[in-house]
Amino acid sequence: MAVIGIDLGTTNSAVAYLKGEKPEIIPNTEGGRTTPSVFQLSINDEIIIGQNAKNAMPGMPDRTATEVKRLMGTDEMVMVGGQSYRPETISAHILMHLKKSAEDYLGEMVTEAVITVPAYFNDAQRKATQKAGEIAGLKVERIINEPTAAAIAYGLENIDKNQHILVYDLGGGTFDVSVVEIFEGVVEVKASAGDNNLGGVDFDNALTDWIIENFKQTDGIDLFSFGTPEEINQRKARIKLESENIKKSLSSQTNVNINIPFIAIHNNAPVSVNMSITREEFDALIKDMALKTLVEVDKALEDSRLGVSDIDEVVLIGGSTRVPLIQQLVEDKFGKKAKKDINPDEAVALGAAVQAGIKTGQIDTSKGIMVIDVCPYTLGTEVVRQIGGQTVPGFFDPIIPRNSTIPITESKRYYTVSDNQTSVNVNVFQGDNQYTDQNIFLSDFILEGIPAGPRGQEAIDVKFSYDINGTLQVEATIVSTGRKASAIVKTQAGTMTEQEVSAARAQVESDYEKSELYQEVKSVITRGERMLNSTEGLEKEKLMSALQNIKIALEKNDRALVQKYEEELTDLLIELV
Repeated sequence: MAVIGIDLGTTNSAVAYLKGEKPEIIPNTEGGRTTPSVFQLSINDEIIIGQNAKNAMPGMPDRTATEVKRLMGTDEMVMVGGQSYRPETISAHILMHLKKSAEDYLGEMVTEAVITVPAYFNDAQRKATQKAGEIAGLKVERIINEPTAAAIAYGLENIDKNQHILVYDLGGGTFDVSVVEIFEGVVEVKASAGDNNLGGVDFDNALTDWIIENFKQTDGIDLFSFGTPEEINQRKARIKLESENIKKSLSSQTNVNINIPFIAIHNNAPVSVNMSITREEFDALIKDMALKTLVEVDKALEDSRLGVSDIDEVVLIGGSTRVPLIQQLVEDKFGKKAKKDINPDEAVALGAAVQAGIKTGQIDTSKGIMVIDVCPYTLGTEVVRQIGGQTVPGFFDPIIPRNSTIPITESKRYYTVSDNQTSVNVNVFQGDNQYTDQNIFLSDFILEGIPAGPRGQEAIDVKFSYDINGTLQVEATIVSTGRKASAIVKTQAGTMTEQEVSAARAQVESDYEKSELYQEVKSVITRGERMLNSTEGLEKEKLMSALQNIKIALEKNDRALVQKYEEELTDLLIELV
């Protein structure tokens, strides 16, 4: 049974598998090598995933969800077609689509996967991604960082080289950079940095705003000042989709004409957008964002204790690295041409497939590749400080420094802060600020049973263990008695319970099967609904009854019943012709 590698992206996703010891992309059911990460409810409440959903988005933006990856790990709900969804559930539908594509292509069941996440995803975001995989019916064998996966794909083709590479990964919604050493078949991540809210969609948004403002100045019409909310949303969706196409065109052209016909009706007259933009103008719109990525590059270099001159190769990953300004800034910084011989849209999925092969033993690590990764952020606990004779809480004490090699276990010893203290609350945080309120709260637990005594008499050892999947376990021990308390950190906000995951898994599976069934009988239902307009009396009643029967069978997700009523409806349509 195959284990697949999945790149679950903000704007596009991909799936790969190992053919022998070489990774290969699995095309989706439409034949595409990547799948837009777009979720849509049709007017019939049919779930549509991928390119078809993206194509239909301008006409039904309120029934479409995009860029959901940015909401992973939060408790924010996504409204689609009047229905409320958790980000994990929408991501699960995308994963289910990729899973089914893999099963169709490979001709076998797929139940396990390695899924990638941005290196700078926090604990909650990683757990949410794992939950999405479980909802999709996948055992998530490993969660790995996207630039690490790309480095694996690169390393597989350059396994005999000893070198330092910098993986610059600018995707649709996130940016990551990793400094990686490759030596004797080992791929070792030395440091990672990134920004979870910087990517190609931000370039699209900047261009969308520019088009709207430019049209307002040249034509005197504010496209968002009139019409219904639905019409305004449709305009924005059309312009944003066009902005993405313009951005792509500007990668190969220095000037692009912008033509969006019949974008609105204003003062009883049709309105169209006609203008042009140069690459230089586009570069000015995105330059500040592009420069932000170099700040993260410097951070990763500093943490790896390497300089620009120590980097042998720069590998560009993610579709947004096709933007000429990005390539220019990176190449100017390192004084060399970036490597572009690996497909930036596919490298992460290919690397995930290799990691899956390592996990299953399909790739022999004694003869091939071994991966060493890092924890990209600092993990620690809250402590108090004595300031001016006062005990002041709210200070952050690091236990696992950022960019520590994983798996890792680190401990620190602390002491009671008050007389007769019998318990301690262990608060767990992620971040680099000295104050806990400026960092990300992860979890807490209480250790009780401390022997009463003077402050400072009793010692408590706090141990943090961070594994290769990014799961943190914290244990606190009273040194004098050996009494322990521990917890696998479960982030408070945005985390689904096991019961919620089970319910969501059943619902997603049912939704997908209903969608498949609907596609099989869609044409006969459409013919029946059209014929309703040309029938009357008893014939119309029979037709309405037949349509109702097949729709009820679809709701029950009963394949045998659907097929029975499809045959009856087909026979009736033949009679009525």
